This record gives sequence, structure tokens and C-alpha cells, in this order.
Amino acid sequence: MGTPRFVVGIRDARTGLMMHRKWSRSELERSVPWLKRMNARGNDIYVRPDGDHGLVLVDDLNAEALERMQREGYAPAALLETSPGNFQAWVKLSEAPLSVAVRTRAAQGLAQHYGGDLNSADGRHFGRLAGFTNRKPQHTRHNRQPYVLAQACPGTIAGAAAAYLAQIAQGLDKEAEEQERRERRDALQSARPGAGRDPIKEYQRQAQRLLAQYGADADLSRVDWMIATAMAKSGRFTLQDIATGIRACSPNVDRRKMGHIEDYATRTAAKAWSDPGVRQHREQARQAQRAGVLDTAPGVD
Repeated sequence: MGTPRFVVGIRDARTGLMMHRKWSRSELERSVPWLKRMNARGNDIYVRPDGDHGLVLVDDLNAEALERMQREGYAPAALLETSPGNFQAWVKLSEAPLSVAVRTRAAQGLAQHYGGDLNSADGRHFGRLAGFTNRKPQHTRHNRQPYVLAQACPGTIAGAAAAYLAQIAQGLDKEAEEQERRERRDALQSARPGAGRDPIKEYQRQAQRLLAQYGADADLSRVDWMIATAMAKSGRFTLQDIATGIRACSPNVDRRKMGHIEDYATRTAAKAWSDPGVRQHREQARQAQRAGVLDTAPGVD
């Protein structure tokens, strides 16, 4: 498995509770006699790498599934036969540590594709430790339990790992983007903006109206533009106000404009402010305001 430290789990035969021990490789080897005694008392012995790592466990595989894994670039780094004809495969996707979220998604995808146990597909699951007996009653034969056998342990990274990790990263990024979008949309919909010159409340008010009109799948950059032009036309907000509203409230802006949010907000506000139609609207509003002042001034016929 190529990891320096392990978590060893000893599942109590009576209660089903798991006792944990965190050991280095040498500590684990020195503890084998104790583990043998625990195993002989009916307890199952499990293992997983400690901390973050680049391995995922695919459980409950048959020989046909293993052949497919070999052909398709997912040859196990460690292959264990946990009972006759039933296998667990530790697949190494990276020498560098992977997050629990990535390992979980990878384990779920492999389990689903190769017919493994989906209930065991997560980023922290235990596999059985080779050299000890599988104590499940259904495996009893002639009053004896089968040994967990290490069939192959090359320790190599799966050939298809790089492409698979890129696919997983894209999927997780898309989900995070959708989550961010939902959170910002929900925040906009639940906001209680009022009248006045607060640019954030004004953006929220305009966004509520536009998202209600165009739906959750609206082009968010287009929404920003429409709000920016409306704020610029109103005469109540400065160019800086408009940029502030976009930066603070635009749905999913953190991911849509990653790395250049400030530039995007400023450019959108400036473009809206200098748009010919907007400038004309502001000029007409100023002229109307001046005319109204003159019409109502004392002594003017």
C-alpha cells in the first residue's frame, strides 16, 4: 500500500464495536501476536491507511470484475481474497494524498462500474488485514473460517488514474459551482431589500425580480449587466456602487470569475456606466429635472 502508518480496526465479535489502533508498519508487525489472539477469539481484523492518501478500496469483487479492472487500467495496488472467490482491491490513484471527498467519489464510481459494494465505497473505509481469518458465520466450512489472503501487492499506481482523477475534479468543481449558485440565489431570494441608496440591497432587489422572470438557469452575466445598467440609469448610484453590488451579490461570481472578480465587477460597472443608451437616459433625466425646477420656480411665467 506504500503508506507509513495504518489504522488497524478490531471488531468485537459480541458487540460489533470497532477498537482502533494507529500504528507504523513496524508497530503493526510487532503487534501481530496480539492481533492473532484477538482474531482467535472471534474478532475480525481490519486495516486502512492513516491520514490522507491516494488509495481507494473496492469491496466485494469477483474474478470477472477483477479481469475487467486489469484491462481498463485499474489494476489493484493490493488485492486480497477475503473468502473463496470474493475479493477486495485497494486501487492506488496517486502517490500524493487525495482528499476524502475525492477518494469517496472515486470509490463510488469504481464500485458502481465494477459491481462492488456501494455501502463500502467511501474515503475512510476499512479493508480486511491479510493473514487473519474472516469470522463471518456464512463463510464457516467444516467448523473453520477462511484466511484473508494477499493475492497480489504490486503497489503500483493504476494506469487510468490520472484521467479518472481529472474527471472527478471536473465533477466536483461543477457540483461546487452549482452549490454556490444555489446558495447565492437562495440568499437573494430570502433577502429583504428596501428602498434607498444601498447598492447591495438594490442589486438584491433587481436580482429577485430578474431571477423570478427568467428562472434559475438565467445567464448570470446577463443578469449582472441588466442590473448594472438599471442602477446606472437610476441616477442614485455611482460607478463604484454598481461594482460593489456585483462583487458582493452576483450569483456564483466566486467560481464564474475566479481570480478576477474585482476586475469583472469594475469592468461591468464601467461598461454599463458609459453605455450610450444609459448616458442618454441620464442626460434626459437631468434635463427633465432642470425643466421641472424651472417650471416650479417662483416668479416664472
